[in-house]
Amino acid sequence: MLTIKVPLTKAEKLKKYLLDKNIFNKEYEIVKDKNFIYFPINEKKDLKKKFPFIEFVSKELKGTHKVTINELLKDNLTKKELSLVPSAFDIIGDIIILEIKQGLAKKEKIVAEAFLKLNKNIKTVLKKEGIHEGTYRTQKLKVLAGISKKETIYRENNVKIKLDVEKVYFSPRLSSERKRIMKLIKPDESILVMFSGCGPYPLVLSRNTKAKEIYGVEINPLAHNYALENLKLNKLNNVFLYCGDVKEILPKFGLDKFALKSRWDKKHIEPKLKQNPSMIEFYMPKGDVESDKIIKQIDKAIKKLAKKQIRVMIHMPLIYKNGKDISLAQHPDKISNAIDCMKRINKLKKDNKDVIGYIFHPTKGHSKSDKYKEEWLLQNLSRLEKKGLLNSLYLENCINPVFGTKKSIINIIKKSNLKHMCFDFAHFVIVNKNLTIKGYKDIISKIDVYNHIVNYKDNNIKHSCRLREGKLDFSKFAEHIEKGCIEVFSKSEITAKEQIEDWKYFLSIKPRKKFNRIIMPLPKSAGDFLDLALNSIKPNGIIHFYDFLKEDEFEKAKEKIRKACKRAKKKCKILRIVKCGQHAPHVFRICVDFKVNY
Repeated sequence: MLTIKVPLTKAEKLKKYLLDKNIFNKEYEIVKDKNFIYFPINEKKDLKKKFPFIEFVSKELKGTHKVTINELLKDNLTKKELSLVPSAFDIIGDIIILEIKQGLAKKEKIVAEAFLKLNKNIKTVLKKEGIHEGTYRTQKLKVLAGISKKETIYRENNVKIKLDVEKVYFSPRLSSERKRIMKLIKPDESILVMFSGCGPYPLVLSRNTKAKEIYGVEINPLAHNYALENLKLNKLNNVFLYCGDVKEILPKFGLDKFALKSRWDKKHIEPKLKQNPSMIEFYMPKGDVESDKIIKQIDKAIKKLAKKQIRVMIHMPLIYKNGKDISLAQHPDKISNAIDCMKRINKLKKDNKDVIGYIFHPTKGHSKSDKYKEEWLLQNLSRLEKKGLLNSLYLENCINPVFGTKKSIINIIKKSNLKHMCFDFAHFVIVNKNLTIKGYKDIISKIDVYNHIVNYKDNNIKHSCRLREGKLDFSKFAEHIEKGCIEVFSKSEITAKEQIEDWKYFLSIKPRKKFNRIIMPLPKSAGDFLDLALNSIKPNGIIHFYDFLKEDEFEKAKEKIRKACKRAKKKCKILRIVKCGQHAPHVFRICVDFKVNY
């Protein structure tokens, strides 16, 4: 057989050319050795002129004819039984799921073994034992051949998805639909996926788009746990997942990102726990971080909070090892003490997935001396990155020009690989004298921000005051503050009455979270959630509404949308109707993309 011998490093470009020009001979298999690959061709043409590095070589090649499932089964099944062999089936990871018709039930294991033999990458063959049913829309499955298991890892659109195919609803047939939605996403979109399951939509959108954030809500706790595991598996960090009924969870969205501040010990934490916060920021008294015994106690406290689904942010101690300054904008020769402190805190982060990160100061106090410099801070941030300490660092703007003025903050963000910032409102106003909504948005648009939410009055010795007592109107800022801690000082650190009162006040003024795009992949009952989606979409936002309908009844989906918009007193524009696959004879899964105009 005539072949082209080509170096492996240059094979892809040549193969594309051969296919485009119809020179590639598809009736024979490709072969390769250590350094070369051999493509079967129909003719030489002028290939040598275009690709001077090739050689024409005669090779014995195998034909590409593949054995079919019916050829494998023809000696064991009658003609009638062969006609019942599934031609369509789902492959999820290394599992095949078949629908066995009644007339083939007695031969189902023979059929399953044949599928196993035909598909070398398949480890298990399952059969459907019922329809999707119940609140979780799951389906009973029976092992017919191969390894007795129902858990697998499925790959699509550059992500890995781990799941139990019997206990979690999942459709590989929506891979192309997820890719379609993926291509519609614009940079910095805030996206909600209702009924997020084990995470296919959030994972695909996070991996392949520049979305700002993706929220997912799933009622099936097992599916939700798989989704959380899949976030780690794919190392994604802009996805936020919630377990429960979307009707109960959506109205509370975003409020779980605001912490109360406390020492880590039981006496200080308990009054805060009575408020049911989703986050607590630990601040460390003198000596806590350097003590191995106390570090173990802090670790134990974090794990107890994790059982209550409470996350933790850790604030650096103000004094560490004989009172040495551990600010990060000092001369690089002087921050070894800070690095040692950070390593100990970082261990708590590594050992506990519910620790968000740790806050460090670039400077200490009001000093404008040469003790702190931007160039040193940049050098030290680079050093921290090399030591693996930068990813969890939230650098706090302090009462000093270095990382205190707006210009300095933006300059450091621009010139470093700093990933997170702790924005302290009171500190900023002290240094800059004023803070506008635009100025705040300029900063938070450039970096992931966790806030210290506290106000400021001129000549206030404590540098901060309660939210309704200072210069800033938090009823205007609340819309733009996405997460943080109420850092109001209280007369008693234990009861924290003032802090708790302001925490409740802030949650009361925080506007309901809204999204640029909402995806509703629950065809049979998505219509029941349209009102909720319309209340959660931003002006000119896009909703993707799924339904099961006959081809001549697609107008019914449009009518559901129009009625819901009328109830919500909003206008909509239908952008398109897309067929996402056949659900049953003459019945299709469709997606209606529509834009909501206020």
